[in-house]
Amino acid sequence: AMMDTEGEPLPVTPMPRSRPAEEEIKKAVELINRAKKPIILAGNGVIRDGASEVLRKFAEEKQIPVVNSFMAKGVLPSDHPLSLFTVGMQARDYVLCGFDLADLIITVGYDFVEYLPKYWNDEAMNPIVHIDARPAEIDAYYPVQAELVGNVTETIEALTTGVAKKELWPEVKRLRSQIIEKFHSSDDVSGSPIIPQRIIADLKRAEKGNAIVISDVGAHKLWIARMYQPEIPNHTIISNGFASMGIAIPGAIAAKLAMPDKPVIAVTGDGGFLMNGVELATAKRLGLAFVIVIFHDSKYGLIEWKQLNKFDRTNAIEFTDPDFLGFAKSFGVKGVKVTHSDELLPALEEALSSQEIVLIDVDVDYSENVKLSKTLGDYICKL
Repeated sequence: AMMDTEGEPLPVTPMPRSRPAEEEIKKAVELINRAKKPIILAGNGVIRDGASEVLRKFAEEKQIPVVNSFMAKGVLPSDHPLSLFTVGMQARDYVLCGFDLADLIITVGYDFVEYLPKYWNDEAMNPIVHIDARPAEIDAYYPVQAELVGNVTETIEALTTGVAKKELWPEVKRLRSQIIEKFHSSDDVSGSPIIPQRIIADLKRAEKGNAIVISDVGAHKLWIARMYQPEIPNHTIISNGFASMGIAIPGAIAAKLAMPDKPVIAVTGDGGFLMNGVELATAKRLGLAFVIVIFHDSKYGLIEWKQLNKFDRTNAIEFTDPDFLGFAKSFGVKGVKVTHSDELLPALEEALSSQEIVLIDVDVDYSENVKLSKTLGDYICKL
């Protein structure tokens, strides 16, 4: 008789682990040993391949600074002396100074869709060592000199033996402290409505490096992606590439189902929330608990930001929001309104300690968006 396999999951067949060609490894070792100022760009493949720890050990042993994409946050903890934090803004961000000064870029698990090479390699046109499970794409700004295609963990381990320990190049320390200073200069700005930098600072204070933070898509995403630094990989989930709005609530549901013991925070704009807010019904039905933080500005903030940058005026981006607390209540979800920065941290801490879904509706001051574009536009690398 036929085997009855109805409803049985198919057996998992692991991907065979492949290893890059020996001559490419040799080439990469030579390039890295010759480089005076190498820098590592970690992309989402590092996390997908579970290679964060191996990469961290490699960077520490060889004293090479690490930059991560939006989707590789947490590969190094935020206080790590080799971390130069996150790239991915299409403006000239401070961290790009490190790329300008570098003489070799080692990309690990990096995918073009995360952040095109023309944004980070146009000035210096640095040679590239490409480490990924997939071959490199072809691009004028991506001059690959060694292409290591294979399992990321195995590849880094293969390099560890050949690459000599280096001196950390002197500008790294200065650049890192400069970025930290810029990132935290507005952590305690008080007021109403609340600037995004303050919301992010309080989010970090409240979650103590333990929560899984899901970011929806909108202006808040760029602030989270750029400034919010998790301590562990896979704890900040950001929709990138074909980034679609409305991921926050379904994403939080999935994260909580996968990791029931972890606190989960969904950060979303009001626009993104309205696209999938009804999934609160699903979350309630499944008996889940997580926190929702809405950056509330009654418009499509990211589109406004782009319009102001490009045309100095806006068009058709404003909309009328429902009463979010009433909306939450109709699903049996607790809602809290935050209009002043002083109310934010207590609201977050209380929400995180409760074993239920809590929606925090925060009035955000997005005048900071264009200010940031202007500052970054004028930023010249001074070290």
